[in-house]
Amino acid sequence: MTLLDTRPGDPAPTETGRAAKTSRHRSWRSLLQPRYLTLAIAAIAVAYLALVPVGTMIYASLQTSFLGTGVSTWTLHNYATTFASDGFGTLVLNSFLYAGLTAIVCTVIGFGLAWLVSRTNTPCKTFAQLAALVPLIVPGILNTVAWALLLSPERGPLNGVLRSVGLPAFNIYSIAGMVFVQSIHVAPVAFLMGTAAFSSMDSSLEEASLASGASPVRTFRVITLRMARPAILSAALLMFIQTISTFEVPQLIGVPGHTYVFVSRIYSALQAFPADYGTVGVIGVFVLVIASIGLILSQRLSRRSATQTITGKGFRSTVQDLGRWRWAGLAVFILFFLIAVVLPLAMLIWSSLLPGYEPPSLKALGDLGFGNYAQIFRQPALIESVRNSVVTAVSSAVIVTALSAVVAYLTVKTKVFGRGLLDGLATVPIAVPSIVMGVGILYWYLAAPLPVHLYGTLTILVVAFVTISLPYAMRYLVPGMSQIKDELEEAATASGASWAQTFRRVFIPLLMPSLLAAFLYTMIVAFREISAAIFLYSSGSEVVSVSIYDLYSNGSYPVVAALGVVMVLFLTILVAGVRLLGRRFGIQGANQS
Repeated sequence: MTLLDTRPGDPAPTETGRAAKTSRHRSWRSLLQPRYLTLAIAAIAVAYLALVPVGTMIYASLQTSFLGTGVSTWTLHNYATTFASDGFGTLVLNSFLYAGLTAIVCTVIGFGLAWLVSRTNTPCKTFAQLAALVPLIVPGILNTVAWALLLSPERGPLNGVLRSVGLPAFNIYSIAGMVFVQSIHVAPVAFLMGTAAFSSMDSSLEEASLASGASPVRTFRVITLRMARPAILSAALLMFIQTISTFEVPQLIGVPGHTYVFVSRIYSALQAFPADYGTVGVIGVFVLVIASIGLILSQRLSRRSATQTITGKGFRSTVQDLGRWRWAGLAVFILFFLIAVVLPLAMLIWSSLLPGYEPPSLKALGDLGFGNYAQIFRQPALIESVRNSVVTAVSSAVIVTALSAVVAYLTVKTKVFGRGLLDGLATVPIAVPSIVMGVGILYWYLAAPLPVHLYGTLTILVVAFVTISLPYAMRYLVPGMSQIKDELEEAATASGASWAQTFRRVFIPLLMPSLLAAFLYTMIVAFREISAAIFLYSSGSEVVSVSIYDLYSNGSYPVVAALGVVMVLFLTILVAGVRLLGRRFGIQGANQS
């Protein structure tokens, strides 16, 4: 540009360049503000947690010698040998049969109980809801141990009752036994999903059907079930995904009965010497693909469920009068509570008071005592595992709650490019079964040239628990963040508050119910989780769930029972304490709304 090209009023070339440079300088400086730095760190952390373990596992499945001493090259040999190996077809059949039957049974139980609570006049609904949800407090490994003792082929007290009335004993170490135990354990999750579906369903179509002369049974079959079908199928798919990746039931019940599924095959391959990392990677990828397909179908069905069952104008949800049958509905909840809570806990308490396992009898009453509880405190390894569980649970809960709050703000309250992708990344771990996530994390921290060695430390367990819990914590935080009006943040900013001050003084108090719910959920998950922890611990970093598995494998049933009773008692106090604390912040009102 020359002076002849410069029009009147235009800035001089040097001024234009200086202004552009100043603008760029300001833009870069603005990116270094605490707000953008915090959001960037959260985005990187989510992407790291979600993608790195999965990518590492896929990489291991395509290597000739992953973590070996020789030169490793790309290959499909692991896939060819695994898929063509003897017994792989049986492994797939057993896995699908176990997960499929469990999904059907627990969905029928969960949605049946949800229908009784949400759409009928079943009495004592407060008790009914507690009866359906209390089993969530009992960790899966304790539930499995209790039922293995209750239905032991030789000395199980329930099998003794069956024989006394002339019925054949129930073989707990079978596909049927695996399905029964797992269904009882995950039915409360299906109940929660069913309650959400039935509570948001308009009952006008059912009333119209009854008014037209249709029987209640026909109305339920033709109208209610048809409207709830997408939600039912979505829940069944999620139960299938959850079941196919659980560790406790396949290992404690399936393996003794020589019924092997994906999880037990992965565990045995890693316990072999040398560990068969390639086969584990292949099976992990196979399970990941199945889970991803199931999750995609589930999400599509969930969207269909939302559009078909929720109406806008004139929406109302009424209950159906069951007449005298309402007491049968209450009896169903009492029966479920007895099977899912009373019997397992009674078995644990009884076994914990005996020096050696004995079936319940009058003769054994004289041997009752508290020696097993005292033995817990005399074993430093058990005390250390409890301490490790507390440390990892609290650390995971704090990290998940803080991270999900920031990510929820980023995805809901900002227009940052890529926020939708970040929300998707935060959801990725839902499609990754816990056992696959544990293997992926194990592979990454064994192979990655990191300056800090994390394998065998509590830190790697915290990483796993954070990754597994993050998507579910987001489900608490995103709706809560969406309910906060933008003008509150604008008013705080106009008053001179920084972003950090606004987040601390405006968002955190208003999000307290959601934050407490996310914190509580993560704490419970960290105490219960074993599917990932079983691959990541080493000597000195055991958590309670791993210690229970080791003790049970060594035949120390009474000590397992005592430790289990203490664990359930601690989780109950934890839930009650958080709920009491939540009353101060209105968490009950939030939940009820």
